[in-house]
Amino acid sequence: MSSSPSTLTREAGTSASAARSVKRRPSISHILIALAALLAFALNFFALQDRDATRLVAVSAGPILAGSVVTESDIRWVPIPESFEGSSDLVFQEEGHEIGGWVAGRSLATGAVIDRSSLLAPGSSEGLRTMSIPIGAEHAAGATLTVGDRVDVISMVDGEPRYVAVDLEVVGHADVNQGALSGGSAYHVLLAVEASDALALAKAIDDGALEIIRSTGAVPVEVDE
Repeated sequence: MSSSPSTLTREAGTSASAARSVKRRPSISHILIALAALLAFALNFFALQDRDATRLVAVSAGPILAGSVVTESDIRWVPIPESFEGSSDLVFQEEGHEIGGWVAGRSLATGAVIDRSSLLAPGSSEGLRTMSIPIGAEHAAGATLTVGDRVDVISMVDGEPRYVAVDLEVVGHADVNQGALSGGSAYHVLLAVEASDALALAKAIDDGALEIIRSTGAVPVEVDE
């Protein structure tokens, strides 16, 4: 028996509609591809977020001399990547309250990172004293010493030149215009010293024969006994 035209039309229409429905329905593979693309986008987004993540660390707002107490005004905070290697020794902003009143164990230039190795706890036995050495500029590397330089001090002991203190840090000095080169008062150099160095230097100053030698970067020598 043959189908009527209306029946054929309905059947044909139904088949076309079903075909269109099948074409519009996404397959499982399409869904998986879309999910993979979304996952990749999310991972890239979070990777970029992590790459841009920063923390604020302490640097010196100005020169800080060895032996001086570090205060809030000595510190400014700068951002670094959170993943920065060696960050365990840095001082972060959220820890800033922990270093109030601490002492600089070495001189720091403006903008230098203030890490924990450069600080000494208040009252620490590792702290250094500072001592002013009056000396003619011509006997102190021609008054060319700068803060942070390392120096050795030679004195005459029993008629022989000897090292009385070595590898000391320069933490200050007179303005050369106020020193011996300009005919004014004696030039002086401020050094960070240990107790034993201070005694040896005091005797050398009393003996009146001193020579300060810049030894920055030089192989250390031993103090003559």
